[in-house]
Amino acid sequence: MKCLPAFLCLFIFCGGAGAAGSPGKAETAARELSLRVAENPGGVERLFDKKFFRGVSLAQLEEILVSLRREAGRVTGVRLERAEGELAGRFVYSTDAGYEIPVSLTLDPETGLIGGLFFKVPYKKDATLAGVEAGLAGLPGRAGLLAVRLGKEPQRLAGLNEKEYFAVGSVFKLYVLGAMLEERVPWSRVFRLGSADKSLPSGRLQEWPDGSPLTAHTLAAMMISESDNTASDLLISAVGRRNIESRLAALGHSDPARLTPFLKTSELFRLRSDTGAAVKYLNLPAGEKYAFLAGLETPLAAEKVKRSPFGVDKLEWPASPSDVCALMQYFAAGGSDAALDILGLNKGLDIPPAFSYAGYKGGSEPGVLSAAWLLRRGETDWYCLAGSWNSDKEDLDEGKFFGFMQSALRALGAVK
Repeated sequence: MKCLPAFLCLFIFCGGAGAAGSPGKAETAARELSLRVAENPGGVERLFDKKFFRGVSLAQLEEILVSLRREAGRVTGVRLERAEGELAGRFVYSTDAGYEIPVSLTLDPETGLIGGLFFKVPYKKDATLAGVEAGLAGLPGRAGLLAVRLGKEPQRLAGLNEKEYFAVGSVFKLYVLGAMLEERVPWSRVFRLGSADKSLPSGRLQEWPDGSPLTAHTLAAMMISESDNTASDLLISAVGRRNIESRLAALGHSDPARLTPFLKTSELFRLRSDTGAAVKYLNLPAGEKYAFLAGLETPLAAEKVKRSPFGVDKLEWPASPSDVCALMQYFAAGGSDAALDILGLNKGLDIPPAFSYAGYKGGSEPGVLSAAWLLRRGETDWYCLAGSWNSDKEDLDEGKFFGFMQSALRALGAVK
């Protein structure tokens, strides 16, 4: 259960800012690198500081450049979007296929060669919300989308299957955050990490010592920004599974029974590690599933979890794009600055400058991709963008999905 897209991106940093270069040098490096976005990126190693390759191999770097070329086309233009000090800048590569690729680049202060590089997901330069709808509709499996201007009378700007239910992966953690607000859990309340709370990655807390003290704010921040599964499971235990379920309607879910019992990540991992247990669980009456989960003894081990998209419509957290945007409306109207700050820690993709605020949560696992943004223009004009893609027959192309979502963000930012 991940939150960050694993599309074509790379970030390696070495060295610090200094006086050994200038924005002009960074732009020169960006232009030289653009020529290596090619089927044969020969000589690319000469542009990089040797320390760069401590974190990534030359072969991996070349593979990324080749993949960018195949996905987005040949780079025909380089635009400096923002200089960041003397040794760094944000650039946009334009391609002959109509794509733009955001690039952040940093020069090593000693050698003047590239020490840091970050490619964001390519997006269609002239994308429209209607075009994104059509692109998602053409994907294998099922896809859904909703772009809406929030408020007392929400204005639907684009939609595809927005009332249908999709497995949303770690987007479900937004309901945990919402239930914390509904239950008035103090941000300063301290919880102790127990061995029973520990799940599998994504996240880091499963490696922390038993008994570690963690505030509700720290747990919520890790759950949302890093998609820490252990943080979410600890909070589900602390808030109470039944309490969360009782709050789902207030948080905008149109059919709370679909999220009952409200699974912990460790429980889903255990069910996906034992086919017999999963089948028995699915065939139980709803009221008997709680006791079954309490007695589930399947060992929690990453190597036993079946990495298959099969069954994502049965063992997951279902919500529609409309449900997710109703939840985002709750956060926009809820008056919790702390919750908005937490949502804004990880913005997911490149946010158009039209928006003064962006909060994000994503989800990713075999057969499941989902992403949701709460966006604000100015101080009072709120928007939601939510998308999901499911297939129980094949794994999904993250680059393609998040490319559509990046295009949707750009198109939404252009809406007047």
